[in-house]
Amino acid sequence: MKKILMVSLFSLLLAGAAGAQSENKISLGSRSDEVKAIQEVLKTDKSIYPEGLTTGYFGQATKKAVARVQAKCGLLQTGEVNEDTTKCIFPVNYHPLVISPNGGEIWDRGQIQTIKWSVAVPSATGTETNKMPFWSRASIDLFRRNTCTPTQGTICTTWTTAFVKHLATVDLFASSYSWKISSDIANGSDYVIRVSVGENIVPLYKYEKEGGSLQTTEIWREDDNWDESDNPFTITGSVVPPSRDLSQVIKMLQEMADQLAKAIQLLRELNQTN
Repeated sequence: MKKILMVSLFSLLLAGAAGAQSENKISLGSRSDEVKAIQEVLKTDKSIYPEGLTTGYFGQATKKAVARVQAKCGLLQTGEVNEDTTKCIFPVNYHPLVISPNGGEIWDRGQIQTIKWSVAVPSATGTETNKMPFWSRASIDLFRRNTCTPTQGTICTTWTTAFVKHLATVDLFASSYSWKISSDIANGSDYVIRVSVGENIVPLYKYEKEGGSLQTTEIWREDDNWDESDNPFTITGSVVPPSRDLSQVIKMLQEMADQLAKAIQLLRELNQTN
């Protein structure tokens, strides 16, 4: 269940919160990291955004793409991103609930483990529809719950939690993810899994696809749409170092051998003519 947590986390690319007021529209001429994140999501469907530009500038192509998404959701096709359009694009009203691991599990890194979660689906009210969000993705991330600060006598209600690793960006409604614990994750008994949805996971999705780095300087807000393990679980087992990929070395040596063979053949031909 969600706790009040202070965490070290990746910096968000988005400037606005999922629950922004409807008057805070993103429209033609806007330029921001939030626009860039929306473009990153829209380009996953070429029928929606064939241009696929992620410049951060809200131009005519982006406006048309937003209008196409609005049409799929049964919204007025204004081409502007307001609160209803945000709900159309992202599953901001769909609440994940971590089922497993939820505390006390001992997971052997030598076996494939299954992370499980459920999803609370909102009922349609007002201008909302029963249509699935355009980008119904969830981020699965590993954290370490480090310390507990008693705030009610000896009862711990606040934990300090540190981001460890992004595991995957998956279909929110898949409800499970098979996880092979990698060798760069140390054994420990203070791990928790977090499942998150909404606008703020776009940087993780982009990182997963393109690599790069994640800055861990922001606070994960309590009102963000996420849930994590109620209590820590344990990772144990022998850490097997990753096998070394020698394919590039072999390829380079093969090329050198080919060049050497050609040089030897050339010298033989020159020797025969002398």
